[in-house]
This record gives sequence, C-alpha cells and structure tokens, in this order.
Amino acid sequence: MKKALLLIFTFLMSYSYGQENKIEMISKLDMPPMGSREFILEAFQGIEKIDLTFTNSEKLIGKNYKIVIRKYKNGKVEIEKVAKDTKKNEDPKIGKDFKFSIVAQQLLSNEKITFAFSNSHNKNIFDVNKKYKDNTFSLREISDQKPIEIQIGKEFQIAFITPPNDNEEKGALGYCEVTKGYIDIEKWYKQYEIDEFFLIFLTIED
Repeated sequence: MKKALLLIFTFLMSYSYGQENKIEMISKLDMPPMGSREFILEAFQGIEKIDLTFTNSEKLIGKNYKIVIRKYKNGKVEIEKVAKDTKKNEDPKIGKDFKFSIVAQQLLSNEKITFAFSNSHNKNIFDVNKKYKDNTFSLREISDQKPIEIQIGKEFQIAFITPPNDNEEKGALGYCEVTKGYIDIEKWYKQYEIDEFFLIFLTIED
C-alpha cells in the first residue's frame, strides 16, 4: 500500500512539474472598447490585432525563431514568405519576456500583415482577389481561447486570415463557422471552399 501511494505521489509530482515547466503560447485578440474612438477608427480602417505571449518565456531566451506566411489559393499554397528568420538574418534571437503582435488590414485589394515587436516591426503586403471588398478578410486566433503548447523545432499555426463562409450549402454564413482552432488545410478547404486565405506559422529553434 505504501509503495502504491509513493508511486502515485511521484507521478503527481512529475506531472505537476511538467505542467509548470511547459512552454505555451497565449493568443489574445486586442480590441478597443466598443464605441470608443479607437474602436470606430480601427473598424473603419479594417485593422485587427492579436497579441501573442508565452508562458515560461525565460526558457526561450537565446533561441532562434522563424515566422512564415502562407497564402493559399484554391486550397494549395500559392505564396510562401519567410517574414522573419533569426538564423539567416541579423535579427536578435529571443530575449527576455518574448512577445509580439500580429496586425492585419485588408484595403484596396491588398492584405497587409505586420509583426510588431518591442523594438521593431516587419510589414508584408499581398494581393488579394478584387472581388473581396475592403475589410472582408478577418484576422482570427488559432488557439480557440486555449493555450498552445510549444515543441522546440516544430512548426505550428499562430494565426489565420480568411473571408467568411459564403457558401450556404456548406454551413452557416460568417467567420465563426470557418475558424474553430487548428486548420487542417485539406479537410477545411473541402468543407468551405474559400478560394483565398492566409495561415501564419511560427517555429522556435535552438
């Protein structure tokens, strides 16, 4: 009996230690109070912002990271752009309190995607189909309000930019129907058939 209790206690301690030491990404949509001047201006200009923070971020200090934007056309990658890669560029590696924001704006047949850090920013512009009017594309969280556990060296999705579902035969209209967390490209496209969308990926490496 004592041996069994000791094994259970050891397991619980190990599990608790693992939970406390794992690195997770927390995604939060940054929206000004409804009705405020900032809310009205950002809605008018089609600007959206997501803030990304990391638990146990001190464990990331000194590591490299890479941010990749992939634009999909008819379910296939049309454009892949490496927005930031500290292994290949002179950008500094991860420092203390690593965090950044994604800012997106669709205007005049362009999708603008900016990554804002404490001391720098990185802006990217892509053409989108002219059939999509200004502010049709929406920046969405991947996490579905849950932290995402990070595995060093493994690429993972951090944000999604998409028009709403406009095929009444494939489900309810709107953005919520098409953004429910992690995107399995093949299954997602087969279900919704949205012809243009963007996925943003992050990899943290030694």
